[in-house]
Amino acid sequence: MGDGDYSGAAVSALSRMGKLGIREMLIMAPPLSPDHPVIFDVDELLPVVRSHPGRFHVLGGGGSLNVMIHRAAKRGIVSREMKERFQAKALEIVSKGAVGFGEFAVEHFSFASDHPYESVPADHPLFLTLAEIAGEKGVPIDIHMEAIPSDMDLPARAILTRSGRNPARLRENISAFERLLAHNRQARIIWAHVGWCNTGARTTGLCRRLLSRHPNLYMSIKLSPEGVAEVRPISADQKSIRPEWLELFREFPERFVIGTDQFYGPPGARRIGPQKSEAIRLLVDLLPPDLAHRVGIENPVRLFRLDKEPQAKGRASRQ
Repeated sequence: MGDGDYSGAAVSALSRMGKLGIREMLIMAPPLSPDHPVIFDVDELLPVVRSHPGRFHVLGGGGSLNVMIHRAAKRGIVSREMKERFQAKALEIVSKGAVGFGEFAVEHFSFASDHPYESVPADHPLFLTLAEIAGEKGVPIDIHMEAIPSDMDLPARAILTRSGRNPARLRENISAFERLLAHNRQARIIWAHVGWCNTGARTTGLCRRLLSRHPNLYMSIKLSPEGVAEVRPISADQKSIRPEWLELFREFPERFVIGTDQFYGPPGARRIGPQKSEAIRLLVDLLPPDLAHRVGIENPVRLFRLDKEPQAKGRASRQ
């Protein structure tokens, strides 16, 4: 919000974590656009991690590498100098202690006049470069991408049309995403926000096809009221996991993690977007205990290598 009170935001996050039984949280900047008025990244978030040992881990690049990718896409060229600066920044982010790269925007819809529309092919040269670095350094990449399996008109939903910033016609993006996944199998790619979809195309069928074809693909689960209801994992009465989703989770139990996409500001700050963490708490409670443990604890520890973090001692006994 521009006030720079990241420690205050941490207080709010810790309060919510205590109420919902969240032991540790991964924090990151959203995928900021080149013209965003407030740019921040790992340098602003790392003091929060250091101030609360064992509670927070940071991903980096949303306020720097994402900006560089979208700026390069608009220029239509990636010079050698640009690639070298991108590589240097990515390596710097990891060297400072980030456990992953994120959040990045491949297809990011605008929901308000001050909320950007961002679009770039997933196989953009700088994304391929990032995959090479991620594979070498053993850290994952977190990507925000609305599912567009084929060219289509923008769905006539109020949340998508009210800002006037989204294009009337959407271009297919899955094939480029698959090329990114295939570029370096050592690079673990997290397709963020499964369970929240604005095109209606991110079905269990699409997820199963991609998970089957790409062993380095992971998905983080988000539940929010603005998404298309038909592709949410929880039943309409909120009493069970929909059978098709439970089957998918059972089929790929090691490939899902929790990703609430919840924004936190200091106490008293204006709330950004709907609250999502309570819905995720419900999802975890509805999952069979073995799946809940894998999705909520085992998978993120392995995916982000949190067992190698200095504060990992005692993690095995947490609840």
